Amino acid sequence: MASEEIFLVLVHYRGSIKRKTRSGVKFTDKDPLCIIVTPTTTYDALVSSVLEKLGLEGVKRVKKFFYRIPTAVLHDTVKFDCFTIGSEEDLQVMFLSRRQFPEVRTPELLAKLVDVVSSSGGSNRNANTIAAVAGSSSRPAVASSSAPVYEPPMQPVASPSFAVDLSGNVGDEVRYGEHIPTEMTMTLSRI
Repeated sequence: MASEEIFLVLVHYRGSIKRKTRSGVKFTDKDPLCIIVTPTTTYDALVSSVLEKLGLEGVKRVKKFFYRIPTAVLHDTVKFDCFTIGSEEDLQVMFLSRRQFPEVRTPELLAKLVDVVSSSGGSNRNANTIAAVAGSSSRPAVASSSAPVYEPPMQPVASPSFAVDLSGNVGDEVRYGEHIPTEMTMTLSRI
């Protein structure tokens, strides 16, 4: 593989998109990540690289990338617009654009990160503890304070063959017809 096929991509993950600048579009993050890619890099591999470098695997996911795409070269100024990358095909646009505009040596992306949603429907917005992996000071490990909770399934009694005095009044008569419907009995009547 030739060295010109390997290139650097700046990935912004904080900040926002600033429009109407002299060059068109600009990303406002001052501390982007540096990711090395090749034209054969897949969308999933790019997403994985970003989350791994940030130490956010399993906590955040990349919803999409915004690509600062060159649109024109006027004298010594490159004009940019914003292109959304959310698939393999969209990522190929960045590689093709890089060949068309060799003046832009380092492509820039802005990653839109969102919380990972758990299987119960809640998101991982709890406080996370970041610590170093044993034996490594360069790679953070993320420990979540949430743990799955086991709740045994509730099995309602659906047998009308007996009546029980739930108030504990010994000797009182339990009568039919003095029944106040509750959510439980309404649910049972639909079964």
